[in-house]
Amino acid sequence: MTYSEIHGKIKLILDKDMRVFNGSPSYTANFHDDFGLSIWELNLLLYNVEDHFNIRLENGLEQQLSTVNQLVTVIHREKQKQFLQQGAA
Repeated sequence: MTYSEIHGKIKLILDKDMRVFNGSPSYTANFHDDFGLSIWELNLLLYNVEDHFNIRLENGLEQQLSTVNQLVTVIHREKQKQFLQQGAA
């Protein structure tokens, strides 16, 4: 899965699940400043991301993430781990 595919799916989650209407969020969009998400709402976003991408994210990640790009990078890394584990099986 490419960065742009992940970014597109995050945009859909923000729009449909989180009801954040910010047009087309850029990679540098900030969850707090640009979207106005609280820590609780960011935690809900991460829950939706886990469900949508079928991955497990580390606890406390909502405290570390601030931009869409950071989230895309985390998701990409987790999907790569899944791919490598499936190849080894």
